[in-house]
Amino acid sequence: MAFKIYYNGTDLSNIVDGFTGITRNIGAGWTNNMQTKSKLGSDFLQNSINSKSITINFVVNVKKDRFTSVRKALGEILNVNEPCALIFDDDPNSVWYAVPDGIPTLDESSFYQAFGTLTFLVPSGYAESVDTKTLNNDNSGGENGTITNNSDNSISALINNNGTLPIFPTIKITPTAESGFFGIAGQNVLEIGNLDEADEKRKTRQTTIADFKSQSDFDTNFVDATDRTTSWETNISPIPNNSKLKWKTDGIRMSTFSQAATWNGGIQRYVVPKDSTGQYPVNWHAQFNTFFIQNNARQAGRFQLCFCDENKQPLAMFEIFKGGAGQNAELIFWLIGGDNKMHKFGGDKPFNASTGKAPGGVTSLFDAAHGGQAIIKQGNKISFYWKGVAYSYLMGDAGSSTKLAYIYVVEASRQNYPVINNMSLKSFKLTNLNDGYMVNVVNKYQPNDEIIVNMDAKKIIANGRGANSDYITGSDFFSIPAGKNQKIDIVYSNFTTSPPKVEIKWKERIL
Repeated sequence: MAFKIYYNGTDLSNIVDGFTGITRNIGAGWTNNMQTKSKLGSDFLQNSINSKSITINFVVNVKKDRFTSVRKALGEILNVNEPCALIFDDDPNSVWYAVPDGIPTLDESSFYQAFGTLTFLVPSGYAESVDTKTLNNDNSGGENGTITNNSDNSISALINNNGTLPIFPTIKITPTAESGFFGIAGQNVLEIGNLDEADEKRKTRQTTIADFKSQSDFDTNFVDATDRTTSWETNISPIPNNSKLKWKTDGIRMSTFSQAATWNGGIQRYVVPKDSTGQYPVNWHAQFNTFFIQNNARQAGRFQLCFCDENKQPLAMFEIFKGGAGQNAELIFWLIGGDNKMHKFGGDKPFNASTGKAPGGVTSLFDAAHGGQAIIKQGNKISFYWKGVAYSYLMGDAGSSTKLAYIYVVEASRQNYPVINNMSLKSFKLTNLNDGYMVNVVNKYQPNDEIIVNMDAKKIIANGRGANSDYITGSDFFSIPAGKNQKIDIVYSNFTTSPPKVEIKWKERIL
């Protein structure tokens, strides 16, 4: 049986009478880029695969007009303007995309046989598999690999790349349920859509449930906290509840003082009202105004506003602290830790106790005209604010459903020090952010959409239209190395109710 070579779909063995030699060499050759050292040798910078040259020698037996017909037939076949498929009989599963190179020869000096040479150039330097490899949910577990739907809103694909070079696959994702995001992770991570897109959106009736400014407001709603014997422990011992707070002049202030401990304080409590469904607020925004200005450098004092859940377990706390003589005071954000103690978050925020100004001479923060602070809880995130900048903390998954039920105000003096003479809670406002209802969001990716990611062309196509605008900045397209069980993971929105269908296609590349 004659050896066959196909070029651009034509069997060359039907034109010539045989092949006398083929030169394919090993690989394609490499170009090494070097940098000459000042004295000895060179440093290696990088290398690259060259284009590949393939030479085919053939013979034509003498018959009437035979040389002429071979010249015409080969000339017509070789007249191409782009690389075409070149396939050899001994490696039928590999195709080289090649163009003719140089001058094809045919030596007609003999009366019996003519010998010729064809030279082809393969610009890429490598061959590809003839067939396109396909891995999908239907053929998972076969020769091309496996696809596994995991329980954590992810899909794992193990790809068998039997070539000798990395491949750039085309990945088709067909959602079976709504999703706002897809991420494909391998040697790099490619993300499309919106990672933060939700399936539902709250239509809120934001309701102000507290807006206290007057003595009547505070006397009615903040009462002595007889349920507390001390404040909550921070980095120092709790403050005993051995003094009294009451409205005076402009807000809640210390009215009686004990000298029994290092720190002595009074505590009042506000019970947060439930909404119309009988629930405490889950998402809320508190705004309050504090006055903390000394007129004597020896004055000391502590002011705390503590936000607690239904079990009177603190979620977060503001503290204004001045521990002794001098000008230095600080605002501190506290959060509950796993040891049921309060821990600092975001670092101390220093200011001058005599002026209320933070470093840099910004406008006063705690004088009679200022002192506004805020704290917001949304889902499992709590955000404090300092000079207009948010400091946010994630509470963990359980925090998203934690409710606000109690608020405690603590004011304390230090033994043997005069108390900060201008320390008070002047106003307090609380907004319930989740007094509303949920509506469905039509997410970016719908069931039966077709999202195609072409890693080689670096293109994203959604439902037949270019969608590179879906690409999330910072991610990138990537290749898959040669070898068995090369893993990629596909993730999707956590609200998606069923995994998408996945199809991965590639051509193996052989050096």
